[in-house]
Amino acid sequence: MHKFLLFLLLLLPFSGLTAQNGISGRIINAENGEPLPYVTINYGEDRHVMTNIDGSFEINYKEDQIQLKISYLGFYSKNLEISGAIEYVVVKMEPSVTNLDAVIISSEENLANSIIKKAIAAKEENDPEQALEAFQHKTYTKFIIDNQSDAVTLDTDTTNVEIGTIINTARAYLSEKISRTAFQKRKGRNEKILGLKTAGFEEPVYEMLALEANPYSLYKEDYKLFETDYAGPLADNALSNYNFQILDTTSTERPAYVIYFRPKRERTVAGLEGILYLDTASYAIQRAKAQLLGAIKLEVNHYYKYYEEAAIWFPERQATSILPGSGTKDISVFGGVISVGTLQRSDNIINRILGSGKVNPDAILSSSSTNYDVVFEAPKDLEQNTASIEVPPGAGEQPENFWDANRQEPFTYRDENAARYVDSIIKADNIERRIEVKQALTNGYYPLGFWNFNISGIYSSNGHEGWRMGLGGKTNSRLSEYFNLHGYAAYGLRDEKFKYNIGTKIYLHKSTGTNLNLDYTDDLREFGTFRYRKKVDLFSLFTPRFGNIASYFNHRTLSTGLEHRFNPYTSSELRLSNSRISMNESFDYAYLHNGELYSEYDVTEVTFSVLWRPFSRFLHTPEENVLLERGFPRFTAQISQAVEGIAGGDFSFTRVGLIVEHEIRNLDQSRTEFIFEANYAFGDLPLTHVFHTSPNNVNEPKILNRFSVAGRTAFETMYFNEFFSDKQAMFHIRHQLRPFYITKSLKPELLLFSRFAIGIFEDVDKHPYAEFKTLKHGYSEAGVELNNILFGFGLSAAYRFGAYHLPEFSENFSLKFTFQLPL
Repeated sequence: MHKFLLFLLLLLPFSGLTAQNGISGRIINAENGEPLPYVTINYGEDRHVMTNIDGSFEINYKEDQIQLKISYLGFYSKNLEISGAIEYVVVKMEPSVTNLDAVIISSEENLANSIIKKAIAAKEENDPEQALEAFQHKTYTKFIIDNQSDAVTLDTDTTNVEIGTIINTARAYLSEKISRTAFQKRKGRNEKILGLKTAGFEEPVYEMLALEANPYSLYKEDYKLFETDYAGPLADNALSNYNFQILDTTSTERPAYVIYFRPKRERTVAGLEGILYLDTASYAIQRAKAQLLGAIKLEVNHYYKYYEEAAIWFPERQATSILPGSGTKDISVFGGVISVGTLQRSDNIINRILGSGKVNPDAILSSSSTNYDVVFEAPKDLEQNTASIEVPPGAGEQPENFWDANRQEPFTYRDENAARYVDSIIKADNIERRIEVKQALTNGYYPLGFWNFNISGIYSSNGHEGWRMGLGGKTNSRLSEYFNLHGYAAYGLRDEKFKYNIGTKIYLHKSTGTNLNLDYTDDLREFGTFRYRKKVDLFSLFTPRFGNIASYFNHRTLSTGLEHRFNPYTSSELRLSNSRISMNESFDYAYLHNGELYSEYDVTEVTFSVLWRPFSRFLHTPEENVLLERGFPRFTAQISQAVEGIAGGDFSFTRVGLIVEHEIRNLDQSRTEFIFEANYAFGDLPLTHVFHTSPNNVNEPKILNRFSVAGRTAFETMYFNEFFSDKQAMFHIRHQLRPFYITKSLKPELLLFSRFAIGIFEDVDKHPYAEFKTLKHGYSEAGVELNNILFGFGLSAAYRFGAYHLPEFSENFSLKFTFQLPL
């Protein structure tokens, strides 16, 4: 028995060698040596392949020899006889004038452009989301991160000798998904997850659901793939971004033009290279392939199916793969840049799964989605204001017969082994812990046991406290699934005083984000602040202008609040607070009210704050609402009412605020931001509760003495405490040009900005000890930033002009550095 097994083991490699021949090669233009992409190579009776975008191809065959019939529009066809002794061939093709459907083509590109123009004009009839009022279908998706080196191991059992072969034990990630997609023109597209399996993870990795591994449509203006936007080959401006060339026509029942497209402005606009099969009658997409070839090889295939009842080509299957490449060109993917072995951006989903910034040079990523049970009518249970992706309870616990009934491709022996192996790898490498840490860091925390430490509050500085040292954070689910405890303690080295906060958040209903908050705070606050309770800011290790603030008041605040999310796009908080406010040596102030000066007083406030993000994409699970993609515009509004006589409140006043933010991102990586804020207040308003415009200029005469860190929406040339208002409006415009690609690591970004503020202040005489100006004539400044010069540092320069221009040039000018730390 042993000898027989050994004989089989020795025989297997030789039988594999004799079973199949292989030929690879490249097809080039004989005149200039340029590679010819998507050349059709027919071999055997009915087999064919097409060259890649670099002209390369591979063919495996069992015969002793084969005939290759090579055809390419605009070139003379070639026939080659290949024997098993030939392993590599370079084929040179001679250009010619080609006849297509009895039309003599002297310029293939002009005819191709004409076809593309017609395809763009026909998008309303061919794009399912434009042509159809409604549709629904199920989708089966399989997603794999693999290793292209198959591992074969021999395992010997001392009691019973057996040879076991484990195929591909190096897979690093494997997931399956069954979903239902529903679309209505008035309500948009919604995906409901019916089943979800993620090998090795106790809890599903929900963020993977948002990964655009299989883009739904090629008709869109932007083609989104792995968090990166590419110019759409049928976008309205496609002829500005791509060169097109007609390659062939198919001879199927519904013939199609085969159109080759390649980027026209590769250094300016991210583009793909590929082929479109466009129906000769309707100019609809029948099939498409898109590729990127460089440090990696990325390939996406789209397959459409024609439905007679709807007279439309509908997406049937998408398949995406990423393999190691042989080129030197960096590829933009995963929202960043991939060069050989390195993923440049750290805050993407794939990197959180792999747990490292390094990509295995043998790694393979493959994803496929198959649509089935397509129905061209509106689902009855599609509600308005639902998240883009819904994960109902139980989706991750479906039985095996559910998967057997819905899988649209086999779950192979390799997949089963992969699932078992991934499970062991994830546990051995503590992958779930790595994901937990990286997700916490993105929000400014580091988890340790049941406590998430706040890394942004460890140290800071300002003009009153000097260096402020602190420690704080909040508990996580390891302590409780029903509440958290949070707080901090800080100490100012200059004012030599402790500050602290302690509180709890009780999760009343996680699915709707309904939480009860209780807090007590003893700390400092800047004059003229209006803190929007629901405003969302990207995490930063420090807020630049805070280091320049020198004037604070003390407050001891007890508050309770109720948070609630009305739908995935709208969240709110109702808050009741009582604050005991007192002055300190940083600012001598007293408020004149009814003939009495107040330097200490109580304020009781009821505040309602709301955040509305109607154009963002969200993932809604039974536990949380996850922002998938920031959409604009977004709106933040807040109203606060101070009540006199309740809980010792000394004053009655009303404050209202609104922020509108909009951002335009372009395919060339330039972007423009618009920020509008309006504040309105009336009643008995002490200076602590009016408004400032986020000034960020230290009160020093020399420019270099004012050198500090520039903020994103701060007025860099406005001095602290120079202006206050009880009614004001601000407008910011920031335009960043596309990065300058000097080297791989040196990509500075030039940004131009302009800011304007106008406001008034009634009853100035109620603040006798405070000297400040109003903004009734309008304040203007403009400037420039050169960011990411080195290690995230850059420079900012701004100049103040208009009604509040000061006599000396140095008084109007600010020079500061910028700092951007991506997380």
